[in-house]
Amino acid sequence: MSKNLSLTRRQVLKGAGAAALTGTASLVPTAKASAARAKAPRWAYIVDLRRCIGCRACTVACKAEFAVPLGAFRTAVYEEVTGTFPASEKHLMPRLCNHCEGNQEDKVPPCVKICPEYPKDRRKFTTPEGKTIRYRGGATYKRPDGLILFENELCVGCGKCIDACPYGARNWNKSLLSGKDKTKNAITKCSFCQHRIDNGVEPACVNICQGKARLFGDLNNPDSEVSKLVKEFNLVEKRNDTTLLPAENTVPMVFYIDPRGALTKMTSAGKKFVKNEAILDVIV
Repeated sequence: MSKNLSLTRRQVLKGAGAAALTGTASLVPTAKASAARAKAPRWAYIVDLRRCIGCRACTVACKAEFAVPLGAFRTAVYEEVTGTFPASEKHLMPRLCNHCEGNQEDKVPPCVKICPEYPKDRRKFTTPEGKTIRYRGGATYKRPDGLILFENELCVGCGKCIDACPYGARNWNKSLLSGKDKTKNAITKCSFCQHRIDNGVEPACVNICQGKARLFGDLNNPDSEVSKLVKEFNLVEKRNDTTLLPAENTVPMVFYIDPRGALTKMTSAGKKFVKNEAILDVIV
């Protein structure tokens, strides 16, 4: 792991919950970009820490979009104050599911690999060019465009995916019940607003962000803003410095632009993250 981003697994697990609003920004590629793409989109998310002001409109937008219950979140903003007054600094770290690519051996993230209800039925994904890609569904599964999704109808309530996630991005959804068994709780997590991007609209948290600190797009589309920023800041090549917990070998697809070294300073402050359910700085 890079010395510049030595966050521990536990330190990543501190968060806040709250979330919404809809938007109309389009993710539909230009004709030129569509013609150049020969495979499924590869969705990626960028958090520009130069622009985040800690307003938490993202968590509010997410809460409204999905009716996320109290005690859970899909996206959160962690904050830390480092240094001593008057030279103190406030740092912010927006956090969500990293929609991991999975290790180099099998390309399967740990949350999917451990799910007892994966793989299940065979499914088809159709690319913008009309190509059909087959994949397997499950209680939690990986789609060909990289989205890590879940179906609570198949969830048996074991909680293994929650424990397997190094980023604390999965929570129990105690407002839902699986089937007729009233003792089972379903899970909730960020889905990159699958229902929106499938209709060419960006995620709710991206749309609402007034500072434009959150960006979302297709890495396979060279005209997308995320592709341009990934190239400008070498976010993929410098993954050990631009993603969380690189030592976990999950290959996250959420990248951070962090010129101030905020993540390093937050780590150096010596304060520990705690489980998501233990600290809720914002609840809506």
